[in-house]
Amino acid sequence: MKKIISLLAMVLAIQSFAQSYAKVEVGPEEDISLKIPTDFISMTDQDRMKRIYSSKVPLAQFANENQDVTLGVNYNIMRWTEKDTDLVYGFYKASVNNLFDEIEFIQDEIKEINGRKFIIFEFVSTVKNDNAFSGSRAAKNYTYIQYTSYNNQVLLFNFGCRARQMGTYQTIAKEIMNSIEIDD
Repeated sequence: MKKIISLLAMVLAIQSFAQSYAKVEVGPEEDISLKIPTDFISMTDQDRMKRIYSSKVPLAQFANENQDVTLGVNYNIMRWTEKDTDLVYGFYKASVNNLFDEIEFIQDEIKEINGRKFIIFEFVSTVKNDNAFSGSRAAKNYTYIQYTSYNNQVLLFNFGCRARQMGTYQTIAKEIMNSIEIDD
C-alpha cells in the first residue's frame, strides 16, 4: 500500500510540473496554428525591437515572462516550392553555419510533420566576443528552427534560449514544433 501511495504521489508531483499549452493561430488568414506554453505572451513591438534585430515585422513573436526565451513565426519572400526542399536545405544549412563561431547540431534533417515537409535545425551555438574591453564572454544559445514552403515562400519557426536553459526548454521546443499545422 505504501508503494502505491508513493507512486501516486510521484505521478501527481510530475503532473504539477508538466507544461500546459494553448493553441494559437497566426498568419494573415490565421491558417497557421501551433501550441505554445500558457505562460508565453505575445511580445509588444517595443519588446520585439529590443530583442530581435530584423527590419521585418514577424507574423507572431512570443516570449516567456522574463523574455529570455522566445518563439517567432516569420516568413521570407524567397521563392520555394516543396520540390526544392533539398536545395533550400543546403542553402539554409550553410547560412546557419556562417552565423556562429561554433555550432553543435542536435538535429539536422528534413522531416514530415503533420503532412508537411520541414527543414529542421536544432543546435547549440557560440558567438565569441573578441573585444577584450567589453567585459562580456562568449554567448552560448540553444536554437530550434523549422522551415517549410508556404504559398511558394519560406515560413520559419524559431525557438531560442540560453544554452544553460536547454534542459528546461528542449522538450517544450520539440512539443511546439511538432504541433505546427498549416492549412493552405
